[in-house]
Amino acid sequence: MENYTSVLKRLEKTAKEYTNIAPENGQFLSILIQSIKAQNVLEVGTSNGYSTIWLAAALKETGGKLITLEFDPKRAEEAQGHLREAGLDHIVEVRIGNALDEIPKCDTTFDLVFLDAEKDEYRRYLELALPSIRSGGLIVADDTVTMRDEMPDYVEFVFNTPMLHSVDIPLDDGVILSYKVGS
Repeated sequence: MENYTSVLKRLEKTAKEYTNIAPENGQFLSILIQSIKAQNVLEVGTSNGYSTIWLAAALKETGGKLITLEFDPKRAEEAQGHLREAGLDHIVEVRIGNALDEIPKCDTTFDLVFLDAEKDEYRRYLELALPSIRSGGLIVADDTVTMRDEMPDYVEFVFNTPMLHSVDIPLDDGVILSYKVGS
């Protein structure tokens, strides 16, 4: 990680304000993307682009592309600026709007989906994205320990749906990693 490292380091100073993921979560996502040689990734919740840079940097290694969804136009603009600065903007398509409207418009098969937006909408995000996630694809949901009470339907769904194998990982604020079994 060359020139995007400095952008990441700078954004870590405002991580609380933007509710960004922890660096170890970024590293975790990067390892997942590279290990499955992901070509198409969907991020729900861009914020200022901190996690987006981690995802895009890993996708630069695999030759993949990222679609990231952000509801707040001001945050999306900030993220685009940070991606340009990091030299990763050519890998990322930032879409502005409600993820519930935007997910169905994504005409792509995803290798990995990262959920980090409205916690009480996680299940709806996943249900909309699921048909577009390939067999063997991964879903990573953030904040699953600290904000678990806001996503009971998501937790119930990922641990009780036969097409998903899921595991709780106590990384920072918690993540649930789900694997989509062959259909």
